[in-house]
Amino acid sequence: MIIVDRINVLRKKMAECGLDAYYIPTSDPHQCEYLAEHDKTRVFISGFTGSAGSVLVTKTQAFLWTDGRYFLQAEKELQGSGIILQKSGEPGVPTVFEYLAENLPAGSTIGMDGKVIAADLFTQFTNALPEMKFIIDQDLIGQMWENRPAPVLSTAFLLDIQYTGKSVKDKISTVREILKEKHADATVIGALEDVCYLFNIRGNDIACTPVVTAYTIVDMQSARLYIDARQMTDAVQTALEQEGVSVLPYEAVFDDAAKLTGTVYIDPARTNIFLRNKISASIHTGLNITAAMKAIKNEIEVKNYRNAFFKDGIAMVKILKWVEDHAAAGVTEWDVSEQLLKFRAEQPDFLEASFTTIAGYGSNAAIIHYGPHKETAATLQPKGFLLLDSGGQYRDGTTDITRTIPLGPLTAAEKEDYTLVLKGHIQLALAKFPEGTTGYKLDILARNPLRQYGKDYKHGTGHGVGYVLSVHEGPQNIGLKYVNTPIKAGMVTSNEPGFYCAGSHGIRIENLTLAKEWKTTEYGTFLEFETLTLCPIDTRPVLKELLLPEEIAWLNDYNRTVCTTLEAHLDDVHRTFLKERTQAL
Repeated sequence: MIIVDRINVLRKKMAECGLDAYYIPTSDPHQCEYLAEHDKTRVFISGFTGSAGSVLVTKTQAFLWTDGRYFLQAEKELQGSGIILQKSGEPGVPTVFEYLAENLPAGSTIGMDGKVIAADLFTQFTNALPEMKFIIDQDLIGQMWENRPAPVLSTAFLLDIQYTGKSVKDKISTVREILKEKHADATVIGALEDVCYLFNIRGNDIACTPVVTAYTIVDMQSARLYIDARQMTDAVQTALEQEGVSVLPYEAVFDDAAKLTGTVYIDPARTNIFLRNKISASIHTGLNITAAMKAIKNEIEVKNYRNAFFKDGIAMVKILKWVEDHAAAGVTEWDVSEQLLKFRAEQPDFLEASFTTIAGYGSNAAIIHYGPHKETAATLQPKGFLLLDSGGQYRDGTTDITRTIPLGPLTAAEKEDYTLVLKGHIQLALAKFPEGTTGYKLDILARNPLRQYGKDYKHGTGHGVGYVLSVHEGPQNIGLKYVNTPIKAGMVTSNEPGFYCAGSHGIRIENLTLAKEWKTTEYGTFLEFETLTLCPIDTRPVLKELLLPEEIAWLNDYNRTVCTTLEAHLDDVHRTFLKERTQAL
């Protein structure tokens, strides 16, 4: 079926259920960012493949809401579908709540699948639309999706304490201590990264995110892991039981949640409304306890991270040289992404990519989250830029890096934009800031050089990164959206300003950073960022006259560090290449 036909089938099912509208988010029962094929219901109904967005289908119209990262992509992928693009955050564009309030009469019935709707999102619906009726037990997409991919049930494996730095028993003890501080008796956790973090297990249920599908309930007497028995080995189950963990069937979480008493702590952003409604006890809400715990990397995790970035740096030097050598040889964006995966796979303890590689040549790089397909990938030419955003999952860390690679002659505009993005990257890297500072306050440092030229970018400047978990993890961020979580020592956060000129070029420079204490004065304790990523930043496109002395010094120091750290571990050819690309500006 083409998309138009799927929308028509959905409308027939809506009519059978008495629904005036049906809402399909980008989500699964655990509110994961990246989804297994089985859970890509929004992709199925719309054809839009971006990682963020939601679809609303009414009796006569269909809409897709997505953010600025995906405007260009959505415009292409929605062609011929009849689905209208709503550019979230743009002037005059209503939210889904505003649209429903303005266009559906009071008493209308809105349907959705409550197992994939976060509790806080459902609260937003009911608060914004008090005169509407909601039916939240209808998985209409599941009913109509023929040959739907089966859920992936990978085998769980243990991440040894030499990688995690903390035992399961110790983590559970910390959770209980925090529960006491919050005057709560139990917590129900559905976020897969949090469950896997707590129990030091990993898997392969979702591409690029090494997790297994599970829930947990922790109270003062027990810690319970709810998981399909097919995902457990005797060795893993025995190891968990020795740490005080009971392993129970996946679906048993709903009955056990209903039996909880006292006060139950949940994260409404990561708990689906179906599960939340099972809990009859008093509920206290907030960020998952484990989310705050895993955001602060311990000494062992930091040590391992450094090793992961070292290995990733070796792979990146190889791909940079390979791209330059093959820019005029007829290779495509797809070939670049495949070759990079091979270079990473050569490194010890490599598991998989941490997300689908973004390899955009020329105008494709202006599509912020562009992903090449083998059949349609652009062929590289010895001119302009290739934007390469990629990452790896290793047993000792998760990486995420972007380099914008010159393949030959550049225009004056390309050089200027590259230099402005680099200035913003360096200004954020140089930041010194007091404890308690949020990423919202730091964001201007990265944007200001571009804004001085009347330019900007439609994505965040930095996101948290998990430890062999999700490449995008909070609770901290650096961006225009206010998040009331300060940057704390031990957090790993990206630094990735960019600029995108539609139809021409795109530029992004990204490193991962570790927040650490800088100094304490009579004005308090100040933090700084240590750059962890090890990969040359190309100086050939730089307009040196636009850089401040401190920016030139940072760039030269960074490239020097990259060279001295990696050169002894490369062959002669790549060592020579690295020295050329890290020469002082």
